[in-house]
Amino acid sequence: MEDKKREDFKHTAVPYFNIIYNSAYRMTGNKADAEDLVQDVFLSAYKSFHQFESGTNCRAWLFKILKNTFINKIKKAGREAKQVRELGGSAVREFNSSTPVDKGLDETIQNALNRLPEEFRMAIVLCDVEGFSYQEISEIMECPVGTVRSRISRGRQLLAEDLSAYSRQLLP
Repeated sequence: MEDKKREDFKHTAVPYFNIIYNSAYRMTGNKADAEDLVQDVFLSAYKSFHQFESGTNCRAWLFKILKNTFINKIKKAGREAKQVRELGGSAVREFNSSTPVDKGLDETIQNALNRLPEEFRMAIVLCDVEGFSYQEISEIMECPVGTVRSRISRGRQLLAEDLSAYSRQLLP
């Protein structure tokens, strides 16, 4: 029974590994956090694979797990930071690092994405990077389609403002 589950998971979920990793990188802003996040996503997906309905959208199912895992990590990092501050500690490792890995324009875009509030960043990544429909994003993010549209619009506006400030720095 476990061998069949492993084989089904291998053929159904694992092909989305790179897609999930790329989005995790866009959400976290660095390789190490993205790798940790993806590992947690696939572990969680494997553990709950018995709940996945064969023939449904596995990619959307994995993105929902990615979203929930990402949010849980942010909340946990915030709780841990608060506990360390309460103990008088000064070195707090935040989950969303600002240390980019890529170079050039991609680095600039990633930095701009990192500065977006998490709900806008996630909506932008799911729509503009991954190509999910508004309805699919609504299901993944567990919010109404109108909220998705608003977050994408506002996120794009914030990105445009941020990147236009960057482009003004480049011009003489």
